[in-house]
Amino acid sequence: MISFFPTPYPDELWYSVICRYHVHSGNYCAKHTMRQLYGDGTYTASMMLCGHIVPLLEQLPRGYLSIKDIILRHTLYPYYARFFSTQRKRSTYAYAFNGNADTVHRMGISQANGNHYFVLRYCPVCYQEDLAQYGEPYWHRSHQLPDMQLCVKHRCWLVDTDAVCLHNRQGELFPATFTMHLAQPPIAPIPDSLFALHQLLLDTIDAPFDFKDGTVYYDVIGRALLSRGWRSPTGGRTYATKVEGALLNLYGTSIPAGDISAKQLHATLSRKSVAPRYILQLAVLFGLSLSELLTPPRGPAPDYKKEMQEMYRAGVSMYHIAQLYGTDAKTVARWVK
Repeated sequence: MISFFPTPYPDELWYSVICRYHVHSGNYCAKHTMRQLYGDGTYTASMMLCGHIVPLLEQLPRGYLSIKDIILRHTLYPYYARFFSTQRKRSTYAYAFNGNADTVHRMGISQANGNHYFVLRYCPVCYQEDLAQYGEPYWHRSHQLPDMQLCVKHRCWLVDTDAVCLHNRQGELFPATFTMHLAQPPIAPIPDSLFALHQLLLDTIDAPFDFKDGTVYYDVIGRALLSRGWRSPTGGRTYATKVEGALLNLYGTSIPAGDISAKQLHATLSRKSVAPRYILQLAVLFGLSLSELLTPPRGPAPDYKKEMQEMYRAGVSMYHIAQLYGTDAKTVARWVK
């Protein structure tokens, strides 16, 4: 039984709570801390999720902390699972709840992060505020989202540390007290489009989490693409190159060019990948809030097949119908006959 354990601060990453215990306990090495909390000196504390925390909670007073609150309020689970189907939300939550080692794989976190490595970041203004209010700094959950470059609260750039989640450093702990070397953030202006994206990122992690179907974003974005003429009425073709150009024009150099590509758009728009960053980039492009993105479209989708059939019966040639709807004559022929 451990004699004390820190109470999580608002927006604190669970990994940060473990780090604060490590500092307050006076342990020299991370292995000793892991042995005290988890009964296994080789255990690795997760920066993104909470891992198998039942052994830890069993040492605390009943009701002091709950696994549900830890997962939903102090890990990145809501961000990665927000756009999952109900079934996938429930199954991945069960994996996270039980601390299953396959949780990261089941949630597709590596795929969602792409080439981004996980580095701990902090806001210099939050650092000073936390120090004044709590007497110590801590890692904010919202600052650790894979694509987070800004502190939305203070509208300033975050500062990267040298605490990187690499295979050869997984056995280490990086307490904020010793890792945050107060530095000046970049002074470059913050584009409005980038700030809008970060507000959506923050909403994705902070908004109340439920187990409703999160895949409705696909239909919402699909109708937005149709309204811009970037998807054929038949739904069989998406003009990803045009969308890519619009995104590059919107974000400029504020987002790495490799993060905006026709290939990634195809994967997102065909549901082959559920990477929040690409979904939210499109949401900003179409002026959609998180609630709009997760609200099923009202009314049935337009019946383009019926419209084409009526035009064909009225004497309009298949070639002109194809031109009007941005599709090919073979598709029109298949639909009208």
